[in-house]
Amino acid sequence: MNTTRRRVLTVLLALLLIRLIAMFFIPLNDTTEARYAEIARKMLETGNWVTPLHDYGVPFWAKPPLSTWLSAAAMGLFGVNAFAVRLPALLLAIATGWLTFIAARKRQGEEAAWVAVLALAGGVLFYLCAGTVMTDPSLMFCVTLSQLAFWFALSEKSRLWGYLFFAGLGLGLLAKGPLAIVLVGMPIFVWLFWQRQWMALWRDLPWAGGVALMLAIGIPWYILAEIRTPGFLNYFIMGEHVHRFLDPGWKGDRYGFAHATPHGMIWLFALAGFLPWSPQAIYWLAKRPAAPAGEADDGWLSYLVLWTLMTLAFFTLSGNIIFPYPLPIASGFALLFAELWRRRQAPLAPIAWLGLFAGVVTLAATLAFAAMPGKVGRTQEALIADWQAQHPAPTSHLLYWDSRREFSAEFYSQGRVRTSHAPTAAMALLQDPTVDYIATTSDDYATLPAPVKQAFEEIGRFRNPGEVTLLLRKRHGQV
Repeated sequence: MNTTRRRVLTVLLALLLIRLIAMFFIPLNDTTEARYAEIARKMLETGNWVTPLHDYGVPFWAKPPLSTWLSAAAMGLFGVNAFAVRLPALLLAIATGWLTFIAARKRQGEEAAWVAVLALAGGVLFYLCAGTVMTDPSLMFCVTLSQLAFWFALSEKSRLWGYLFFAGLGLGLLAKGPLAIVLVGMPIFVWLFWQRQWMALWRDLPWAGGVALMLAIGIPWYILAEIRTPGFLNYFIMGEHVHRFLDPGWKGDRYGFAHATPHGMIWLFALAGFLPWSPQAIYWLAKRPAAPAGEADDGWLSYLVLWTLMTLAFFTLSGNIIFPYPLPIASGFALLFAELWRRRQAPLAPIAWLGLFAGVVTLAATLAFAAMPGKVGRTQEALIADWQAQHPAPTSHLLYWDSRREFSAEFYSQGRVRTSHAPTAAMALLQDPTVDYIATTSDDYATLPAPVKQAFEEIGRFRNPGEVTLLLRKRHGQV
């Protein structure tokens, strides 16, 4: 391995080390990451591996369970903590990087493979989502597996790759639902039309066995989920896949609210998410680089362009998107970047230095994040740790006097937190014989019933961006 490639490998290992540090030291943040972590913790606690739970007795119908299964299993092996619940997302990211490297080395050569992996691992969006508790890393892995398997099933006439294509679709059904099939199918459909490869599609894919494999992987859970909680399929298919996509202000969301964004915002998300590589890729692509002399054009570049752009075009139609939505195309973009680099015959050293720069910036941001608790990100970890240091009795209560749920508080308290803004819930603590606790923001404190204020004393203050949360304990004379 030459000096430049050793430098690339060093950068990749440094990025991995930084990510591990972040996973270990940065607490779970509300709302998205902590919510999915708490859903996984409840799955492990209750032993209900069919229906993810939004709250005890309340099914979570918004997403399939693949990422929740993996996070719950990791906590079963390594304990209920932030690192364990994040670990599957990191492993999925590493697996995606491995698939990207294998594909690039087979099609583009050894040096391009290192460029592709560096462009993937050093991208802002990929790096943020790797090791973060959400459903997007599992979708990214499934889409990457199916897209690459399809290419090699046709180019190598490989039955194994053909079955992996359908296996990726089946796993995609469990990662995000039918959306996975749409995201994989769109670029493939357009590419087949462009390249006139329809006969190869029918000839080189194991349709009978492959479709059976896809259904065997993906469908049983849907049947069980509908049997356990009737109404799931209607909400998941029509609500999460139709209404959420078409209606920016969709009011039917059971678990939050629709993220109304301007149409076309996905392109800005992608441009920012694939920094620092996206401006260079756009410049190279605008130059319309031809294949190297003597090399036949087999459609690889057009395949990568369509993989990258079709998802963005699809989500342009939606006014209800969030920043991670470009993640399924991260590997396609990285391979496209490597192919453009190869065709431009650019030196590898500047790419490695740019990756190192991205790593240094990421390290600085990670350390700043960890060094400023209460200033960057919103979490209840410190408050729960202080509450646990009081050695509360098993029968005591910790009431969050709040109009919103703090999922990080539920996770770190092992499900002992109750959230309410109803006066009856606060007044009930006065009748309880144990030493109870209340957590409330300084703004919400004023809305507590007067007898409750008199019965509780402040024992701690904890800062989050834009707010201060008070920890109150029932006065000893009130027990």
